[in-house]
Amino acid sequence: MEASILITVKNDKSNMIKLLNSLSNEVGKRAEVVIVDAYSNDGTYEILKNYEDKLDLKVDRIRGNRAVGRNRCIELASGENYIFLDSDTEVPLGWFENFKRYFDRPIVAGKILQKGNVKWSDLGRVPMLFEGKDVTYPSNNLKYSKAVIDEIGKFDERMHTAEDIDLNIRAVMKGYDIFYAEDVVVYHFPREDLMSLLKQSYTDGIGRKYINRKYKLKSKFNINNLKAHPIIEFLRLSAGMVGYLLGDFHD
Repeated sequence: MEASILITVKNDKSNMIKLLNSLSNEVGKRAEVVIVDAYSNDGTYEILKNYEDKLDLKVDRIRGNRAVGRNRCIELASGENYIFLDSDTEVPLGWFENFKRYFDRPIVAGKILQKGNVKWSDLGRVPMLFEGKDVTYPSNNLKYSKAVIDEIGKFDERMHTAEDIDLNIRAVMKGYDIFYAEDVVVYHFPREDLMSLLKQSYTDGIGRKYINRKYKLKSKFNINNLKAHPIIEFLRLSAGMVGYLLGDFHD
């Protein structure tokens, strides 16, 4: 099989329905869709069976963090290309055909557009550069060939977060480039309340501590974020710093 679309989810029923509907319209059964649920209790897992006639679907459940779930997806996948998606994402028409144009490249990061009305929806990533290359592309709208994963290994299951940064760093260390395809677009639904945003930033800080300890790599400021949303970005950076200084990898 040419491609497997890999999704992990926990307690995200409404967003998962949006994603599955968009995949049904755009992909159908042209690629397998592998979903691993972390024992949701909001009905997420139960709705997956509604899409068995619309998608080439493989479903499993496993307890653990995102790295554990993504590794289980990889174990179940039969495609030569792994496309990672988050559950709070939606794919537009033409997305899969655009991605296929880059299947000859080992690693491809697509564009993520924020879809929502919250005022911080345009906040960008806080960059980290390794050997001069951006390694902060998330495992959302990100394609790795099976051959690369076979060579560098799967996600580090010790990591509560930033497991995607770690994977990207290991790929760059092996000499791979991460190609950015601006025409491969997905829509992402950001955190809708400030507290959720700050909690996410806290756990991101924990992950970046692990990255720093493992690779001696530090984050850089995103000046555009500070210019666009100085107060919110200050709060986000502060929450991340608290996670970095006080958080535990097993939070």
